[in-house]
Amino acid sequence: MDENPLAFEFSKTRTICDAFDQAWAFLQDLDSDLTEPPKSLAARTILAKRIIEMADQGLMDVTELRNDALAFLQHNPPFRLIAKGSENHWSHGSLARRAMGKAVETV
Repeated sequence: MDENPLAFEFSKTRTICDAFDQAWAFLQDLDSDLTEPPKSLAARTILAKRIIEMADQGLMDVTELRNDALAFLQHNPPFRLIAKGSENHWSHGSLARRAMGKAVETV
């Protein structure tokens, strides 16, 4: 049987899924506008692609994958057009820093 080079082993798949689920839950807990229907598909796609990309490069720690994906999303939001003077979803500090703080609180 030929191996599929695009398939992941179970543990890698589980790590990717856990990192994605944690990143998305974090955004939902923040009540981020990125979880609302107009932006959610694009935000989820960015998170998923980044997590898969980093896992392919060998990063296999769920927390590090989650934080990297949140930081990447922060610097590459799906919609960059924000009205001057308006409050945006990044105004209260870095998502990755906030996620790290939450991880420390839950340990």
